Amino acid sequence: MEPITDQAGFERVVALPAALLLKHGAHCPISANARQEVTSFASSYPDIPVYSLEVTEYRALSKDVAFTLEVHHESPQLFLLENGKARWHTEHYDISEHDIRKRLGAK
Repeated sequence: MEPITDQAGFERVVALPAALLLKHGAHCPISANARQEVTSFASSYPDIPVYSLEVTEYRALSKDVAFTLEVHHESPQLFLLENGKARWHTEHYDISEHDIRKRLGAK
């Protein structure tokens, strides 16, 4: 999972045909669970680009992401981005490797 730390990094992600983006808090136990689920998925599917944005340290960027994607900020929050748009998103304990696989049609 590659971290996004600035606007240029976010712009590179939304320019991709498809990617997953996890917004999370560094010290939040719910975020820790979400990171574990997404990391597990990413290790099984290395060809799918997966990015993370730590919302506490990069608060302004996190707000810009919410505005750009037109999805109210939650944390943790996972997005499936396709051609610069949020095609699917989920948050909190609904972030699971199983649901990511199901959404992407991964076996």
